[in-house]
Amino acid sequence: MRISEVNVEALSKPQIGRLVMGDQPYCEEAGDVIFVFGGQTLDRVRQAAGLFHAGKAPRILLSGGTKFGQRHPAEAITMREEALHLGVPPEAILIETESNHTIENVLCSLVVLHRNVGLHRVRRLIAVTRPWHVRRSLLALRTYLPRWIEAVSCPVDLPGFDPDRWWDHPEAAWRVPREARKLVAYAREGFVADEEVAL
Repeated sequence: MRISEVNVEALSKPQIGRLVMGDQPYCEEAGDVIFVFGGQTLDRVRQAAGLFHAGKAPRILLSGGTKFGQRHPAEAITMREEALHLGVPPEAILIETESNHTIENVLCSLVVLHRNVGLHRVRRLIAVTRPWHVRRSLLALRTYLPRWIEAVSCPVDLPGFDPDRWWDHPEAAWRVPREARKLVAYAREGFVADEEVAL
């Protein structure tokens, strides 16, 4: 079944989890850039800093604007301060502050990557986001990144979160169903490439 054909309301909880999170892949292999999707929580940047210090990539790109003027400073600026606090050197940090949502995180970051690294030099991008944002974020990357850049996911390791029992986690319990509806809507509208899912 393709994502655009899914009726979220007819799915069981485990099926909703598989739709939203996929197989929870984590890349042990190194990449060229650690890409952090925007958000208000700092767990993403902590995960990215850990990957950086483990030698997984030489640069971190933090993406996130003001959410249509609702957040000041921009999300990426707040994340940059945390990354510096965690010992990531300033020369290893790139920021993108214009985006307002997932697709713009990708689109606006392409210019930053091109100007600072050169898109032609990027072969693998390690995407960091929260577990329930994995499939939608990867689809956004695969839809809009140049074809030669491989996008792999490293979801944040949240305390007390089990992807096979997401409904027991207080935040995931409401975020995962909302994310499922958003994912299906994105695929139906053509915002991201539609794909087959095994539920």
